[in-house]
Amino acid sequence: MELAALLRVMVCSLWLLTCATWSASGLISGTNGTSQQDSTVRDCSDLPYYFASGVYTIYPDRLTPTSAYCDMDDGEGWTVFQRRADITPRQDFYKDWEAYKWGLGSFDGEFWWGLHHLWQLTSQLDRVYELRIDLWDFEGQTRYATYQKFTIESEDGDYRIDFGDYFGTAGDSRGLTYNKGMKFSTVDRDNDISYDNCSYRFHGAWWYNDCAWANLNGQYQPGVIGHTSIFWYEWKGQDSLNATTMKIRPTNTP
Repeated sequence: MELAALLRVMVCSLWLLTCATWSASGLISGTNGTSQQDSTVRDCSDLPYYFASGVYTIYPDRLTPTSAYCDMDDGEGWTVFQRRADITPRQDFYKDWEAYKWGLGSFDGEFWWGLHHLWQLTSQLDRVYELRIDLWDFEGQTRYATYQKFTIESEDGDYRIDFGDYFGTAGDSRGLTYNKGMKFSTVDRDNDISYDNCSYRFHGAWWYNDCAWANLNGQYQPGVIGHTSIFWYEWKGQDSLNATTMKIRPTNTP
């Protein structure tokens, strides 16, 4: 066989072998710009480490295909459920219960993934999740907070939040721990313990206690100092932040 023909055969064989491997792993290209996986991909940590960050189809309940944004930058496969940033057109986060249940915004902008999907992941008995929150101010500084054993209850429990130990650089004495054990609140479903509606008062939605020391679903208000803005009190008081992300990944077995 001539050398050129032999090379063509080798290339074709290699291509077919690669396609077969992709098919066996359940990874094929989607028609909507996402990648499709089989139902063994429950969260972004199940993707191969070399995948790029982006939108993929996962199966939080092992049955229902659900689009999710996967942060693969460190190869760990974080499932991102919130992103705030200076992106236009601006996404309004002052939304009702149904919007926060099923998700709002778009993956190429600001978004909230959906409490229902988040509950499906964190209620799995064979996976324990870590929450990571990243914060950026308008001077280019950044801080982070992580919480172990992160879970939320189902809608019957109003998506009550729970988590374990805090680690990070953002500070937490006036951070998320104040809201541990609280139900989620929106403007049309007041589950806080305050005398008034914290969602209305803070112009957002959150696991409000007697309101909050963090308001990451507040209004995007550059240069504003106030309780309706996106803030993390322990780090910057009520100075509005430039960007935030909230994401989870499984750590170890229970």
